[in-house]
This record gives sequence, structure tokens and C-alpha cells, in this order.
Amino acid sequence: MAACSAGALSENNNPASNNCNKLLQMSGSASANQAQKPWQQRLLGKHLVRCGPAVKDKLPTSEVTQSCEVLGLYFSFVDPGASCDDFTRHLVDLYNSVNGGSSNGANDAAAAGCKKRLEVIHVLLWSNVQDVIDLDESFRNHVAELPWLAVPSDDYERKTRLTRRYRIKAGVPTLILLESVNGTVLTRGGVERALADPTGQSFPWKPPHPKATLEDGPLLPCGGRDSNEPMLHEELRHCYKGVYFSAHWCPPCKAFTPQLIDTYQRIRERGHDFEVIFVSSDRSEESYKTYTDTMPWLRIPFAQEERRQKLARALDVQAIPTLVILDPRDNIITLEGRTEVLEDPEGLNFPWTSRLVNILTEKYATSLHDAPAIILFVEGEDCEIQFGESVLLPAAEMYRRDRPDYDPNYDDPDDTLQFYIALDCETSDILREFVGLDDAVPLLTAIDIPRGVYAVMEDGAEITVDSVQQFVDGYRNDKLPTNKIAAVHKTVKPE
Repeated sequence: MAACSAGALSENNNPASNNCNKLLQMSGSASANQAQKPWQQRLLGKHLVRCGPAVKDKLPTSEVTQSCEVLGLYFSFVDPGASCDDFTRHLVDLYNSVNGGSSNGANDAAAAGCKKRLEVIHVLLWSNVQDVIDLDESFRNHVAELPWLAVPSDDYERKTRLTRRYRIKAGVPTLILLESVNGTVLTRGGVERALADPTGQSFPWKPPHPKATLEDGPLLPCGGRDSNEPMLHEELRHCYKGVYFSAHWCPPCKAFTPQLIDTYQRIRERGHDFEVIFVSSDRSEESYKTYTDTMPWLRIPFAQEERRQKLARALDVQAIPTLVILDPRDNIITLEGRTEVLEDPEGLNFPWTSRLVNILTEKYATSLHDAPAIILFVEGEDCEIQFGESVLLPAAEMYRRDRPDYDPNYDDPDDTLQFYIALDCETSDILREFVGLDDAVPLLTAIDIPRGVYAVMEDGAEITVDSVQQFVDGYRNDKLPTNKIAAVHKTVKPE
């Protein structure tokens, strides 16, 4: 494993299911008139270009994904140090090997009418754009001898979205393998897997399900746990689980562990079935014991090194600290549990699944600059959070119903409406000041920072499932009176 490496509140008593027909009739036609693109086009654009000396041929993205079993998204960087060039040459050899064993293997497979095992989509980026005189020429020179496809050189927005979605680190070559049928991630550690298996004997290196490793022996209590009894995985079948990869020698780990303990306890106090399982990268059993003495959760025994390594491979862990959140069936909810804890220390959005309605935290607030949102401001009591979810969720579900091809894992800001509950906190205060909202609660708003406008439900209107739906429809059909966002339209007068 890699070492350390960032109005009046009132509920509508009619069940949401009874409102479906009425809500469908009320829904605006804006998104209904928009043809939904398949996931391939939303992710990669309508066309890709074939690498080679000319870089002229354009291929429909859907055709590309239908012609292979696995898509490899290869992010590489052009820089003076050429740090990605060595792996690019290695990937060419692997590409040819898994597609037929020769330099013409990929083309031979296509000519024979067979699906390629692997198609690579190159996302070429520049570490120092300001130093490049002609980006198009640089792009052509870099892909002239490559056998695969690429995102067009000038599709900067697409490249930006892809790097954000897959959290690509600048200057670091990254290979992410996807199922060509639906875009599901097979492995994020393609570079490491390719270097360890240069001919692709075990390609596509799909990791085993974590459940098998978790079941392989008892889970022992840590020193800070209120029980000394070991547990079997079967006893956690109703729990959400956080698998925590960490080590006593790692400074970021030692800084994060107390934060995780605090969030863990808050989540459990709120009544959630949540357990954490510690997986050590310590270098000695003594260090391991010192570290686990303060932890209130479970651990995999230090002596079971093979089990720990298998679990790291199963969850594609590349660095520590890493916190992976699993659902009760041991399916991965998120690989970014550490980020979720840091941005939501109270665990208000636990278990951090892809949800239609979220609590507005600092993490989500940054997304408001990319897409509009329906935001209900409340004081923050549990009952108000529950109320907010009850009135916003039907409208959010109806919005997604209008977009049946929506991929919850794809961060696409185009025509995407977000739904949030904003509590009485610093994040909400900053947003109110930015937009120009008063301190009233409850307050239903539509905030569109990209357009620089916002709308507010009329004063005194009752917030119900129906009135929220009408408000959302009015916003989507441009029938709500809007105001200019204060900070967006603020002009600085010369002195």
C-alpha cells in the first residue's frame, strides 16, 4: 500500500405516491423537451478523435464503447520533464498485448468483427499551459504515434469535468478502467496494476468483493472499545461500515483519527448502525497496539498481513489515510470517506450515498457555482431536517423522473438542478450574504449563481409538497420573479 501522500411549516398529509399524477401534470416541459444523451456522450462527448499523424478521424462515442469490453480513461500530462512518457509507452505495449499480442492486435480484432478487450480514451492535459505556444500542435505531436482514441484537443470543458470527476492529480499519469456497457468503474489503480502485470495476464484486474476478505476471520476490538468481545462479519450484516486504512507513523493519519472518532460517535449517538474496521499499515505490532489503544471500533489483527493486503486491493486503496464507506451488503458507497468526514463532521449526510436531497455543507456549497439549486433554509433541529426532506424529496424525485437516463455518479452541471437543506451555520451565513438573502426561516429559494439570479417563495406561503413542486416548476419555466445576486453583480467604484 502506498504511504502518506486532502413561512409557516406544515406537512402535506397526502402520501407522495398519491401526488405522482398531479405532479407529473404540473411539471414543466423544459426537460421533457430535451433528448437525454446516453451516458457515453455525457461522459466523453459526442465524438472522439483517433490518434495518429493526422488526428482527423472522428468516431461516435457510442460506437466506440460498443466495440470494446473495457474502456481505459488515460489521463497524462505534457510537461518538460516528460514524467508520463514512460508509462505511455508501457500502456501501448499492454494495449497491443490484451488486444491480440502484436502492434496490429487492436486493428486485427476490429477487422475480424470482434470486440476489443480494451479501448483507451486519452485525456491529454498540460502541466504548464502558459508555456505552450500552440496547444493543437502540441496535442498532435503527442498523439501522433499512439494507437487509440482521445478527447478532442479543444474540448477543455470536457477535460476539466473528467479530471474533477475522477479527482486526477496534476502531473500524475492515471488509468481508470470502466465497464464499456455502463461506465461502472472496474479499477482506479490502472497504472499500478499495469506496471505489476505488464502483459495483462490478469486484465482487467477487477478487485474481489470486500465481503470475502471481511468474512475471513474474526474482527477484534480496539483498546478504546466498550466491549472486549471479538465479532464476526456476519454480526455486522445490518451495519454501514467504514474500512479505515491508516498507520501510527503517518502524520495525516494521526491528525485524522481523532476527527473520525468524534464523527463515529456522533453518528452512533444519532441511532445509526455504523461500525469502523481498522486496517493497519503499521511497521511493527508494538506501533499497531499503541495506535489502536485509543480507537473505539474494530480491527483486523496485525498478524493477518495477507488479509489486510487483500482488503486494500479489494477496495483499490492507493494511499493512507483512506476511509471507504460500505453499505450493509458491503457494496462501496464512497471511496472518499475521509473527505466526507472532514466536510461533514456532524455526519448529517451519513452514510454519504448519492442522495437527491442533501444537507448544504461546504463541500456542496462549492457546486453552487456550477449549477442552480433549490435550497430550503431552516434552523437545524432534527424535526426541521426531516420536514425539509419530506417536502423537497418528491420534487427532486419528479425532476429525476423527467431525466430517466440520469447517472447519479456523473458530475454534469448541464441542466442539473440540485436540492439542499441549509441549516443555521457558517456555510449558510456566507451563502446568504453572497446572494443577498435576509435571515428569515423557513425560506425556500432557487439560487442560480451561474446566471447571477435567485428567486424566493412569496412571504407567508405555506411550504408543502405541492407548493414546493409549484415553486420548482415555476423556476424551471422562468415564471418566477427573480432578483440579482448581490455579489455577482456588485461593481467596484473607482476611488
